[in-house]
Amino acid sequence: MIFKLFLLSTLVGLASSACFDNGDKEIGGSCYKFVAQKLSFEDARNWCHYKNPVTASYLAYVPNQFTSNFLASYARSAFGTNDGSFWIGLSRKSGGSWSWDAGFPIGYTNFGDQVGQNYVAESIVNAKWNTFGASDTNFFVCGYDPAAPPTFAPQTAGPSGPTPTMRATTQPVPTTTD
Repeated sequence: MIFKLFLLSTLVGLASSACFDNGDKEIGGSCYKFVAQKLSFEDARNWCHYKNPVTASYLAYVPNQFTSNFLASYARSAFGTNDGSFWIGLSRKSGGSWSWDAGFPIGYTNFGDQVGQNYVAESIVNAKWNTFGASDTNFFVCGYDPAAPPTFAPQTAGPSGPTPTMRATTQPVPTTTD
């Protein structure tokens, strides 16, 4: 029995360390980085694509209610607030079709009452999705596949501090959906 508990705790430890950064959270085979900086949707998307210090990523893909609830719940402590919203990777071009930043098909949605704008943020309070405009700012969550190799080399110090250096990758190049 003790061996089984040890084995189980070891496996749980390995599963929780699957993300490239110890501060990132793994759920459903994806890693999520909670960024406590308020940016516009486009700036947050660019941060995930090109500035995430561990790997290129996308604004969070939310495939189901479990993931949505987890993100909202963890966001309370990550962002130090019980109120507000954070960007996820769902957007559309001026009233067109919704699309995920990472290119996944639309399946699960969890829209609240506000759906007139083009950029989706999830509520920390109830995990409902509401839309915001291009100039609105929110915290944000990036998501990445921990099985894919990291796309950034180690950080190098530049004039304005550490800067990740891009390295070749086989991941798809992100597309912009304004």
